[in-house]
Amino acid sequence: EERAVSLVGTILSDRVGLLPQRMAKSRRNPMSVPVREVCVRIETGKILRILSNDLDAPAEEIAALYKRRWAIELFFRWVKQTLKIRHFLGNSENAVRIQIAVALIAYLLLQMAKADQTTVASPLAFARLVRANLMHRRRIDRLLQPTGSPPHSPHQMSLQW
Repeated sequence: EERAVSLVGTILSDRVGLLPQRMAKSRRNPMSVPVREVCVRIETGKILRILSNDLDAPAEEIAALYKRRWAIELFFRWVKQTLKIRHFLGNSENAVRIQIAVALIAYLLLQMAKADQTTVASPLAFARLVRANLMHRRRIDRLLQPTGSPPHSPHQMSLQW
């Protein structure tokens, strides 16, 4: 069934139909109910085919929901790649928010520190250098310089190896 679409929007077509009974050689189709296909042209010019089992909502609403869902997917991909969060330590919304906030703060502090120095060009190399010197009290511009020996006190015994 072809449904009417607005000529001014980004919706190209809106159709309702059934999927084939067999999806592959020996695989049966789990969807025996009618599905809806909404074709949308996005900002880049690509055409997306969105399949949905919602037969009642307007096509514009389905496209808007998909767009918001895709923005959430991109955010979590960025979180995994940039903030290096592979899994969440808690299951509650508060635990996830706190873990993302802490990772964002650490990321921003690292970016600000990298912007202040000029000795290390690569962000990954700088992050590794900071991680290696995290417990040392040193200035950022002196992280690459070798550490000097601790000051010698005449009151402390020294061993000659």
